[in-house]
Amino acid sequence: MHKKVIWFDLTNVPHVNFLAPIMNHFKEYQQIYSIRDFAETKGLFEKTMNKKYYLIGKHMGKNKFMKVYGSFMRIPKLYRTIPQFDVKISVGGDASSIVAKLRGKKSITFDDNERAPNWRYSKFTDLAFWPNAIDKEILLKQGFNSDNLMQYNGFKEDLYIADYTPNPSFLDLIPFKSYVVVRPENIEANYANGNSISIIPELLELFKDLKKNVLFLPRYSHDRELGLKYSHIFMPSTAINGLDACYYSEAVFTGAGTMAREAGCLGVPAFSFYTGKKMLTVDQTMIKKSWLYFSRNPNELVEKFLNTQKRKPDLERPKKVKKEILEYLETFFDKNDLK
Repeated sequence: MHKKVIWFDLTNVPHVNFLAPIMNHFKEYQQIYSIRDFAETKGLFEKTMNKKYYLIGKHMGKNKFMKVYGSFMRIPKLYRTIPQFDVKISVGGDASSIVAKLRGKKSITFDDNERAPNWRYSKFTDLAFWPNAIDKEILLKQGFNSDNLMQYNGFKEDLYIADYTPNPSFLDLIPFKSYVVVRPENIEANYANGNSISIIPELLELFKDLKKNVLFLPRYSHDRELGLKYSHIFMPSTAINGLDACYYSEAVFTGAGTMAREAGCLGVPAFSFYTGKKMLTVDQTMIKKSWLYFSRNPNELVEKFLNTQKRKPDLERPKKVKKEILEYLETFFDKNDLK
């Protein structure tokens, strides 16, 4: 009997940790992997997975036309390169979802960003996972099918936080025991809307005045150049475990969502200076829970940090989310003869 094959397509750094529990759960299947060359995605996959992969496509910068062009051009490359598979799993993934449809195979997607152009892949998805915090009507208007839509009770980050165990040796990798994490804005993202003014220089100056050590995780070369100006900053030379970075920190300051939500789920004070016009629903939900604080004013962020304490995380909640998702995947595989 043909051994079923799962194709995992990873196009961004958070996808590595997110898809790992699914890879491990379905380890009896043959698995193939494709990676888009963007930020630390390739390095983190190599460090944590130690598996062979296909490197296909790259990030095309902040020009919207080039982004669409890069995604479109990735389709024929994936179609020609990826071997036979039975089902594709990705986070978002317009190019890989189209390839799965062209091959006549099943496409499974995960997402939590209702403000992205999800119409580019929604019609090519056979099963779409979304947090239930997001209004179902919004997703239906974007082209998702009600019968193929599964909304779970939690956050996307819960899936891999469920298995998280802090690495007791993590602090040996950095030169200080007490620190805050700072991750710059993704000013080349579509949601940045041309907002290229970063608050990072002001934020780093404030931490310098407070004599706070900073674990600085740059996105771009100009971020790294900025970090080199300070003695209280450490920038890892290779990809590190983001959950460990969050867990051992005093707080996390980030211009994007994933690391803020990871910190929030772990009980670590999380501060967002997201550049988009409107926060995602999942982030708004965390703000209502007081797990996350948002501002584009560096002074407000630091003042809030000085008056916020860590809280004890509920680690049973992520385990329930993981169980819910994996059981639904198992059922889908059974119904579609994918076992």
